[in-house]
Amino acid sequence: MHKKEKIKLFFLFLGVVAVMAAFWLVLRHFEGGVDAKMTDEFLIDDTEQMEAEAVEADKSPVGTIKLNGDKYDYYDELETYLIIGTDASGNESGTGEEYRGNMADFLLLMVVDKTANEYGFLQLNRDAMTEVNLISRDGSGEATAEIQLCTAHWYGGDSEMSCENTVTAVSKMLGGIPIDGYYAMNMDDIPKLNQEVGGVEVTLEEDFSDVDSAMVKGTTLTLTDEQAYHYIHDRYGVGDEKNTSRMKRQKQYMKGLMEKIKQKVKSEPTFLNKVFSKYKKEATTNISSGKLSRMAEAMNASKSKGTLVLKGENKVGQALGDGIDHAEFYPSCESLVEVMTKLCNLQKRQNET
Repeated sequence: MHKKEKIKLFFLFLGVVAVMAAFWLVLRHFEGGVDAKMTDEFLIDDTEQMEAEAVEADKSPVGTIKLNGDKYDYYDELETYLIIGTDASGNESGTGEEYRGNMADFLLLMVVDKTANEYGFLQLNRDAMTEVNLISRDGSGEATAEIQLCTAHWYGGDSEMSCENTVTAVSKMLGGIPIDGYYAMNMDDIPKLNQEVGGVEVTLEEDFSDVDSAMVKGTTLTLTDEQAYHYIHDRYGVGDEKNTSRMKRQKQYMKGLMEKIKQKVKSEPTFLNKVFSKYKKEATTNISSGKLSRMAEAMNASKSKGTLVLKGENKVGQALGDGIDHAEFYPSCESLVEVMTKLCNLQKRQNET
């Protein structure tokens, strides 16, 4: 290497050293100043974000249900109760071999979201086709069949077994959602509840003038006890005679009934407990009076999501195998997800590896 080239390299080296020294002095000058503070703030923000993400990642779901092959998690604390209104098709006064459960004409699932301070109802179609356990009178048996939901209450050896079998069928239909309790009452006892609240006001959706001249379609009435029974129970000879039409009337009546109950509870906090105790012999339930009080308190302090129903397709078929055509309702898969997501704040689980 020539002498001139060596001299050039030497001065280039000195220049690099000088630039590095200047850069170091600038950093020292601003140490503890605005730039340093901004760096600290960014570090703090990043740390907080990372910690928040870690907590969110570690948060475990309270429960999981499965709909249409997909898993859905829920993170809110839920309580669920099934209200059952039965017809007189069986023999629930019988015992042993003579017992036969009544069909479940009316099915209403109450979902209380204690985390979000909300509650809602899901009215279920009695004709919904779902998996039903064909249990014997002693509760044994593993056979199942896809038949109408209302038939689940027909199986079992007493009213408790019938209710539990209905709870199982509803839970399966809704992806395995746990159900904390049930309250079953014969539809014949509806007039008694109507009497307790002083009647429920409705605008008649259908014409019932054949059974009561005052019950003309479009008329607004505060239903008497007998009128209330016909309005939510009768189907044949009324309108199109479909259960979906009757469900609309039941939903309408239940909305009015709930409002009257709320008014009663405000003026008389023990109202529900009194009614509960009064008709305990007529009902079949595993819900305690204490739990009922907590439910009433939760409803008063919470926001209502209303009463939801599942969309689907109505058909006529012979799934029961008795050679007779019966109404069959096939819930929409999309509607199941939509309704359960709204009631339970579901989050779809991402594809698992």
